[in-house]
Amino acid sequence: MVKTMQSMWLVAPNAIESKEVPIYDLEPDEVLIKVAYCGICPWDLRAYLGKKKVPLPRILGHEIAGTVVEVGQKVRDLAIGQRVVGDFIVKCGYCDNCREDRSNLCTNPTYLPGGFAEYAKCPRKNIHLIRSQGTSMKAAAFTEPLATVYRGQCKLHLKPGETELVVGAGPIGQMHAQVARYFGAKVIVADLLQERLDLALELGADAVIRSSSGLDLAKAVKEVNQGKGADAAVVAVQSAPLVVETAKALAVGGRLNIFAGIYPVDPLIIDPNLIHYQELTILGSADSTGNEFHQALNFIETGRVKVEKLISHLLPLEKLQEGLDIVAAYQGMKVMMEVGGENQ
Repeated sequence: MVKTMQSMWLVAPNAIESKEVPIYDLEPDEVLIKVAYCGICPWDLRAYLGKKKVPLPRILGHEIAGTVVEVGQKVRDLAIGQRVVGDFIVKCGYCDNCREDRSNLCTNPTYLPGGFAEYAKCPRKNIHLIRSQGTSMKAAAFTEPLATVYRGQCKLHLKPGETELVVGAGPIGQMHAQVARYFGAKVIVADLLQERLDLALELGADAVIRSSSGLDLAKAVKEVNQGKGADAAVVAVQSAPLVVETAKALAVGGRLNIFAGIYPVDPLIIDPNLIHYQELTILGSADSTGNEFHQALNFIETGRVKVEKLISHLLPLEKLQEGLDIVAAYQGMKVMMEVGGENQ
């Protein structure tokens, strides 16, 4: 008798269907995971809204934690019952980007069926073991987005004592602020919502700025930073005009990471002399490598980055469409789907 699982499929923009499908068969190097939790990512939302064209139908979700329930015959170092997180993008390992330590930009990636299902599978090389028994699986499910944040922060080359401006205090911005603090920076967080700013302060931000229409961000940063602009900045919301305003808030030699993807595409309209005379660096970062994935899980396990406070909604798997609609309406913070739960 074929065993089946519940799975949630994106079948068309704004349309999620529940399907009972066979549980995956494994290749010799693969691991079967019983999913405990899976977070909703901005990428999932873009696919759901039709802003990101992806092959349909498909199972979304790539921010998971769960339990090993079966291993392929070549997998010798994992045991049934161990708690793990999985990376759902399999890099080829042989393209130029992979060979030059940019596997996050692999030109031949394989995208696995996602985690909005009772079970998921990944090759062993994409599995990371949760070693700390004190780490909840809800927390571990933040590993993938935190890995992308860690990569973004590394590209800014922060020095202890520098100031970083984080624009946007959603879940991603909150993690950026904490990693920047880990690197020794003074952190200023800007957002429209006071409750998000209050959380940023609780999680270690040094100062906050309540954004509003007409706010002079550069002036506001100088007011809380002894008259100086920010040495580094991250824009964690999808707004081209906000990227330009953030660039104006940088000090001489400042670095700006355009972290959030902007859909639909909205070109930057920026004075090139601002970049030229201030010697600014404007860069981007996307996804993560296996090493960054490993480091992110370590941050969570050691408590350097606190993530459970970012969860505002915990919903059962069958309410995935409701969860996506909550994210689309910019309500709450992190929306996470509870699949098998903590004690599965």
